[in-house]
Amino acid sequence: MPLSAAIAFIQRMPQPDFTTILATVTVHGDKRVLLACATAALIAMIVGTRRGYWRGPIRQLAPTLALLVALPGAWLGGVAFGHWALGNTLVPWLLRGPVGMLLLGCVLWLAALALLWHFGRPRTANALGETDNPVLGAFVGCWTAILWSAAGFLLLATTGAIAQFWLDNTPQTQNSIARPVLTQLVRIKNSLALLNHLAWLRHWNPLPTRISRTIEKGIRILNTPDAFTRLKKIPTIRAIATEATFYPLLQNPEILKLAANHDIEALIAHPLILKLLADEALQQKLADIDFEKLFDDVLAAAPPPPQPATRTTISPPP
Repeated sequence: MPLSAAIAFIQRMPQPDFTTILATVTVHGDKRVLLACATAALIAMIVGTRRGYWRGPIRQLAPTLALLVALPGAWLGGVAFGHWALGNTLVPWLLRGPVGMLLLGCVLWLAALALLWHFGRPRTANALGETDNPVLGAFVGCWTAILWSAAGFLLLATTGAIAQFWLDNTPQTQNSIARPVLTQLVRIKNSLALLNHLAWLRHWNPLPTRISRTIEKGIRILNTPDAFTRLKKIPTIRAIATEATFYPLLQNPEILKLAANHDIEALIAHPLILKLLADEALQQKLADIDFEKLFDDVLAAAPPPPQPATRTTISPPP
């Protein structure tokens, strides 16, 4: 397709009101959910204490120590492992890094757990069935149960924050099968936020700060016609618009309708979107672009927003 035709088509596209994306779906916390979480943590402490007594300190600490080994390894080598192991597969290019981190983390965790479990002493064969250092094992079991409970609650809060983001951005999918599940995850997160020292969970965003800033600046550009016009004229953006994988999206009426309705669930499942996510060459080009700097340059050139007129108060004559 000619470059001029692609630019003309982008300029003719209707600009949706992206302020509707920021509408927040309100889900209130429930003290009963908070009580259930506290009960689950108490049960975990009792079970951990009992299991630590019989296992001993080494085997009780094995899952936690294995996690401390797996996390750095997955963080350092997971992305490269994902692109190496999942190349030429149906896994989209953007997801190969996170999936690789998860897979490598599981492999490292299982290997470290097996090694530590081997060095731990099982229950001795005497008549009482006591273990080595049973008191220390019970103490370690109690605290590891607290640690894993906190990690589990943090994972639920993270899932609830992602679910909140999904609910806020899919106002047209009220009848989705997954919507009740997502709502319950948000309710758990907001229930934990009822505690004073956990109130930050209500507005917590698990996305990295740089990604959050980039998304916010992108929405500002989409709500500023002059900035959006300048963005379309940048050679980098014009080159992306004419890509063989990206250009068909701009002329597909179904894609445009789903985007205008903010139907993200149907949009992600569309075959053209899946093809776009699997295009390694395009995804690598997008990964090499510093979108935050690009958005900063566009916003810096935008004129300041009009200020509301202020009325001058004239003092009465003395």
